[in-house]
Amino acid sequence: MNLKNLLTRTIAGIVYIALVLLGILGKGFFFISIFTILLGLALYEFYRLTEKNNPSTKSRVFNTIAGVTFFLLPLLPQIKMGLTILSIALLLYLILIFSNAVFSKKENTLRNAINSVFGQIYITLPFLLLQFISQLDGSLNNSEYALLAIFVFIWVNDTAAYVVGSLFGKNKLIEHISPKKTIEGFIGGVCFTIIAGLVFAKLTPGDNYMFWSIFAFITAIFGTIGDLFESLIKRTYNLKDSGNIIPGHGGILDRIDSLLIATPAIFIFMIIWSIVVAQ
Repeated sequence: MNLKNLLTRTIAGIVYIALVLLGILGKGFFFISIFTILLGLALYEFYRLTEKNNPSTKSRVFNTIAGVTFFLLPLLPQIKMGLTILSIALLLYLILIFSNAVFSKKENTLRNAINSVFGQIYITLPFLLLQFISQLDGSLNNSEYALLAIFVFIWVNDTAAYVVGSLFGKNKLIEHISPKKTIEGFIGGVCFTIIAGLVFAKLTPGDNYMFWSIFAFITAIFGTIGDLFESLIKRTYNLKDSGNIIPGHGGILDRIDSLLIATPAIFIFMIIWSIVVAQ
């Protein structure tokens, strides 16, 4: 990589991280605006990728708008009303997708219907969970810091896994999906992420070392699975990157792949932890 490309990659990475941090720390308007844009771009990339052999701009736009709508509906003034309308919107979406598959005369209608629904589960659902986490009032263990922690731990895991893997990696992790990932890098990423969790515990109220250690461990494990899963998708469609919107980094999906699997796992953990602690 030449100096110009390295500089471009570095600047793009800094801008991306700054925007994400602005969305997390700014909360409210900043969170909704930035994460709505990220969601829309990620959905469009996904549907463009999965419709590679049967492109349909209308389908891409419809599914992207649907996902963004699902993300915004819970923000209605009355949260119960928002969740009710969200449920109705999801059912209407499914009815439309299934009806279109039945009446459409195009090829691969079943595959397109499955891809449409899967994209919402794979991308929109984790973003909804991020929104729910961001709106928690702190009554759920350390919830006010959870959103920031997810991103910090993912970044630590990715960086540590890359550095340790580059220096000491010899044994492939899952070679048929990602030839460059090594077991040594994976272990290094997990270890450094747990250390980051201990630091987080020290810097946040309560000194809850157990909570943040498990939180960090889950983020590292499922973040890696998310990275590998997106690699599987790209390998299936014979693509190197999901897009090129971030210079030197690829697409939005390439940046949030770990997040998409780690977030549901963390949300489940936080719910279970709150139940266990409450008892």
